[in-house]
Amino acid sequence: MTVGTRCNFKVLDCCASTSSELAAIAAEAPGGTVIAAVRQTAGRGQRGNSWEAAPGENLTFSMLLRPANMAAARQFEMSMCVALAVADVLRRHLPGTAISVKWPNDIYAADRKICGILIENSVSAGMVDRAIAGIGINVNQRQFLSDAPNPVSMIHFLDRDTPLRPLLEEVCEEIAAQLDTYCSNPDSATLLERYRACMWRGKGFHPFIDVKNGLGLFSGEIESVAPDGTLTIRDSAGTLRSYLFKEVAYVL
Repeated sequence: MTVGTRCNFKVLDCCASTSSELAAIAAEAPGGTVIAAVRQTAGRGQRGNSWEAAPGENLTFSMLLRPANMAAARQFEMSMCVALAVADVLRRHLPGTAISVKWPNDIYAADRKICGILIENSVSAGMVDRAIAGIGINVNQRQFLSDAPNPVSMIHFLDRDTPLRPLLEEVCEEIAAQLDTYCSNPDSATLLERYRACMWRGKGFHPFIDVKNGLGLFSGEIESVAPDGTLTIRDSAGTLRSYLFKEVAYVL
């Protein structure tokens, strides 16, 4: 994205998926294009899960990102920028609540999931040509009906409704600003430090499931996150185990 990216918003009454709607126009649309929906019938979460959002009570939107000069091997840096930007906005709105990033890019309020982010990249000649960040933020929904293990909304902390359109604009403008700033002066070490400091369960031993090697449940402590997103966990025996996305699961 170029410095000074402007966000352009289109809000639909209903669609299957805001990411699919945006993908249909992404080839010609400028970075900062945002499609939101009052009602989304086939919203997608991580690991192929659906995303529950009561119509008109939450933010469900997708944002087109065009990071400047970002190699495909560095695409996790973009993911970190997006997650940290959303976390910063939620921290402003929920003072006193612990806001953290669950690797790779879910956002937690206290120990419950308040935001899901799914980023789909389009790569050309080894560079990120564009990306679509599909984002769902639980805002005013009090009751959840799906079997999701730990959803929470802003309203559970504030006990009042939050206007959706101003929040949508604030989140998207923060994403654009942080990604613009980073692309103009990339510093992966500092970005990783920010991300590492913001991680959910970033300290101490916690239960994980080793999916990669089929080793099942183990207790471990997050050791580090690499620039490509690789998560390294030190288990209770002191052995370092490294995982890519979907190769290890948190036990909630």
